[in-house]
Amino acid sequence: MGNFRRRGFRVAASLLNALFFLSACTELYEPQPVATAPLEKTPNVATVPGTNIRMAAAFYNNPHVVHQEFYGDQGLWRGHIAVIQLTIDSEEPNATDLLLDQAFVYLPQTGKYYPRITAKEAFDVAWPAGHPWAGVKEDVMNVGILLFTIATLGVGSVVWVLPSPFQQPVPESTPFGRYLGYRDMAETITLQPGSFRTGFLFFHLPKSVDMNHLQGAQLIVRLVTKKPEPAPHLVTFNLPPTTP
Repeated sequence: MGNFRRRGFRVAASLLNALFFLSACTELYEPQPVATAPLEKTPNVATVPGTNIRMAAAFYNNPHVVHQEFYGDQGLWRGHIAVIQLTIDSEEPNATDLLLDQAFVYLPQTGKYYPRITAKEAFDVAWPAGHPWAGVKEDVMNVGILLFTIATLGVGSVVWVLPSPFQQPVPESTPFGRYLGYRDMAETITLQPGSFRTGFLFFHLPKSVDMNHLQGAQLIVRLVTKKPEPAPHLVTFNLPPTTP
């Protein structure tokens, strides 16, 4: 029985060491600086009707640019998250308060509109898509903990106390999640004359749609200018097709 227990201890310890090594070797996330071109050099520009406010939409339309911006395959493209960088500038004579009321992506493939989601919702979709084997790893680790406990303390001492490194974290606890939140486009914006704001919009598209062959997609943005009195504006962008 003693030899069996020693052999079980060695097997369980080796399994746990391998699992923790695998977890430790996961590529660390390093946020990259976000840059935007001047609107004069951006092809997808629209003027908000009746104002001196301009908007530009940059569609991250292939996995390469998404991975480049978000430092590798974090699960956004694999999770069918469409990423659009929105830039707004103003040549109004006075400071302008804007409300980014609504934003949708329209897909002619489905004939439906898909609303903007929050950075937290984007993370909740992207994390499991970027860690497809997390559930399997967690099960294997649980078995390893069970064998380790039995081999060292006996069956009567099995207690599940160790947290799994493969469980989905909350966005605020990860650099990737914090980066999504930091770059999420604010809903309420104040623009000084000659200034601009930029940020990301996220849209969760259905799995039935091939992300590598989106054609004819449109971005529809509803803005409200608050002065001199609230006025709604609708701006539509034709998004370029995805390029694999």
